[in-house]
Amino acid sequence: MILKQLKESTREMHEQLESLVNVLDESGTLDSYRVLIARFYLLYRAIEGAMPAEELRAHGYDLAVRAKLSSLENDLAALEIADAKALAGIPVPVSLDLQSLDRAFGAAYVLEGATLGGQVISRYLRSALGIGPANGGAFFGSYGNEVGPMWKEFGAAINAYAEAGGDPAVIIEGAQDTFGVFIRCFQKSSKVRSVAN
Repeated sequence: MILKQLKESTREMHEQLESLVNVLDESGTLDSYRVLIARFYLLYRAIEGAMPAEELRAHGYDLAVRAKLSSLENDLAALEIADAKALAGIPVPVSLDLQSLDRAFGAAYVLEGATLGGQVISRYLRSALGIGPANGGAFFGSYGNEVGPMWKEFGAAINAYAEAGGDPAVIIEGAQDTFGVFIRCFQKSSKVRSVAN
């Protein structure tokens, strides 16, 4: 089963990324949370824009329904971040090849897995900063109460794709490369004190 292979093959990268991006620690202030959202915006803009949306939809993964970019844009507006693209010190990933379905499904595994953790983060943001989906927390609240069913639907789509002839090695490679982009972004990013207007 491809989900088990993906989990095992990306475990160390997942742990490394979690150690770099401890959202619960980094979001201790509104300014640090703004920087975090700006970084995620840049990452998701690059990744979602590189995925073959029509081909994915034909295989059961509808990026139009699952895309997080609009939620991040709403968060940027709610948090009064004028121009995330121009922020000094926040790198924009540019070298992620996701045009093949195998690699795109690997990237989708990373993005959908990240959504699962959003539930815990949403509760923290609400209690620590008073942030909810309407005032800057839409990204971490993606799918609302449908997180579990959406994950199961994704699992069914990626399993069906892999069983119908997808290349597990290339799917895993796509996931590892996507984790790598996240890791590089958060390793190299400098601390930006404020991104508000």
